Amino acid sequence: MEALQIFRMTLHRFQDAMDAIEDLSSFAEEHAPENIKKSDTFQITIPAPTAGDLPTDRIEAANTALINFFERAAKTMREGSAEELEGERTDNVKASLRELATTMFDELDSASTEEFDAGKYAVDMMYMGRNRSRLEVLRSSLLTTAVGDFEVLFSGIVGMYFFLRPEALMSKEAQFSWQEIQEFESLADLREFHAQRQVDQLMWKGLDDWMDWLEKRLKISFEDIALDPDAVKEVFQRRHVIVHNGGRVSRQYLTKLPQYSAKKVEVGTALTVSAEYLSTALDELYSLGVLMAGSVANRLFRRPDIRSVIHGHLRSDLEARCIKGERWKAAARVSASYVDMFDTEAAKTAMKINYWVAKKNRDGVDAVRKEVAAWDVSSLRDEFRLARMLLLDQFEDAFPLASSLGERGDLEANEYLHGPLYEGLRGWAESQGLKGPFSEKEQARIAEIAEIVEEGVRKDRNIHEQGELDD
Repeated sequence: MEALQIFRMTLHRFQDAMDAIEDLSSFAEEHAPENIKKSDTFQITIPAPTAGDLPTDRIEAANTALINFFERAAKTMREGSAEELEGERTDNVKASLRELATTMFDELDSASTEEFDAGKYAVDMMYMGRNRSRLEVLRSSLLTTAVGDFEVLFSGIVGMYFFLRPEALMSKEAQFSWQEIQEFESLADLREFHAQRQVDQLMWKGLDDWMDWLEKRLKISFEDIALDPDAVKEVFQRRHVIVHNGGRVSRQYLTKLPQYSAKKVEVGTALTVSAEYLSTALDELYSLGVLMAGSVANRLFRRPDIRSVIHGHLRSDLEARCIKGERWKAAARVSASYVDMFDTEAAKTAMKINYWVAKKNRDGVDAVRKEVAAWDVSSLRDEFRLARMLLLDQFEDAFPLASSLGERGDLEANEYLHGPLYEGLRGWAESQGLKGPFSEKEQARIAEIAEIVEEGVRKDRNIHEQGELDD
C-alpha cells in the first residue's frame, strides 16, 4: 500500500502543479493591466561617441537620420495595424517602409565625408533591443516551471519502479567502496541509497533517454503516451534555450529538432511563449505525465483490488481535472488510452463517453455523430441511453428520461448542474422554460444550496472590498 500512496502523491502533485500554472496564466491574461499586456516594443539606443574621436556635427546628422527613420517607421506600422483592424488593405505599408529606408540612407550619405562613414557608424553604434511584454516573461517562466514539474513526476515514477522492483537494482556494474558501505546501518539503507543514485543518474539525462528507459524497462512507448511526440520534444528544447540561451535558437535546438532546420529556422532566432503556445504545451505535458504515470502503475500493480483503486483514481482525476476543466484535447487523448487500460467493461464504457464528450466539445457534434449513433445501448442501463441522446443533441427525447432518472435518484443534481455532458440539455431546458429534471422538492433543495453558495460569495466579496478600502 505504501507504493500506492507514492503513486497517488506523485501524480496529484504533478496535476496540482499543472492546474496552478494554468490558473495563474489565465488570471494574468485576463486581469493584467494594459501596460503589462501591451505588445512587444523596441528600444533604440544610440550612444554618443567619446569627445574628440569623431566630428560632432556629422554624428548629430547620422543620429537624426536614424531617429527619424524609427519614429516614422513606428508611426507607419501603427497606422497599418489600425487599417488592418478596420478590414482595409495594408499593402502600402511595406512600400512606405522601403521609402523611409531609402530616405534614411540618403541622409546617412549626406552626413558622410572621406574621413567619416555615417552608414558604418550607424551599423557599429546603433543598438536596437527588444523589450518583451511582461506577460511573455511570465509565460516563459511558467513554461520552465511546468517542465520542471514534469521532471519531478518522472523522478517519482522511477523511484516507485525501483521500490516495487528492487531486483532491478542488481547489476554487475554497481560498485561501492568499502568506505561507502560502512556508512550504512543496514542492507535496506544501502539499497535505498543505490536506488536514489540510479534515479539521480537518470535525471541528469534528457527526455529522449527517459523515454528510452520506459521503453526498455516497462515496454511503454513514447508514441503511445504522448499527444504529439514532436511537440513534446520541442517544449523541452524551448525550455532549454530559455534557461541556457536567453530564449534564442541554439545549434542544439536545431540538432534535436531537425524538422525546424528544414523550415530554415536560424541560430539566434528569438523564441517567444505566447498564451496559445503555453496552453498547448501544458496540454502536451499534462497528457504525457498522466498517461505515463497511469501506464507505469498499470504495469507494476497486478493485484485486482489495487488496480481497481488506481483505475478509480485515474477516472475521477480525469473527470474532475480534465473534463470539468475543459482541457478537451488532453481529455480526449487520456480517455481514449484509458479505454484500453482499464479492466472492467463499465469503466471502459465510462471512458468512451468521456472521450466523446471531449471530442464533441473540441470538434463539434459531427465529429462524434457516426461513432455514437452506432453505439448499441439497448441492453445497457438508462444512464447510458441518456448519455447517447445527450451526445447526439437529442434534448427533447433526453429531458423526460433525465427527469425519470432524477426522480429515482439515479441522476445527481450536482452532475446535471455542472457536468459538461449535460451542458446542452441545461441550455435547451432553459430555452423551453423548464426548471430541470428533478422533483419540486429536489429543485427547492438545489435552489437553497445555490442561494447559500451565492450568499457566501457575496460575503467574501464584501470582506475583500472592505479590506481594500481599509488599506
